[in-house]
Amino acid sequence: MISFKKIKLSQSATSKITVLKRRTGLRPNLLCRIGLCYSLETSHLPPTDFDENGQEFNRYTLTGEWDKLFIALLIERMKNDGVDLEKEGLLYLKAHLNRGISLLHSRIKTLSDLLNLYKS
Repeated sequence: MISFKKIKLSQSATSKITVLKRRTGLRPNLLCRIGLCYSLETSHLPPTDFDENGQEFNRYTLTGEWDKLFIALLIERMKNDGVDLEKEGLLYLKAHLNRGISLLHSRIKTLSDLLNLYKS
């Protein structure tokens, strides 16, 4: 199982969240949730070379009452990718969060752009 109490994003992801928050009005934890799901849907593995000098979230703030759902989605993706859950679970959670935020940043200019992500 993936165990953590707090998790830190990269400095780059933190900067992008700040921009996304201004563009959409959504809180950073909600943007992270959307980004995580968007990254999990992407077909290739996320890069795992990132710093951890950015914003920190505690687990409940990040995942809320849907913690088990987010972790289950990550576990399923890791199994499909052949990634060792025990050794690399937390690393890949961070990697998907960072990539997801980056993907959102490049595609979202306004709140209505979020809807377009799920129409395609």
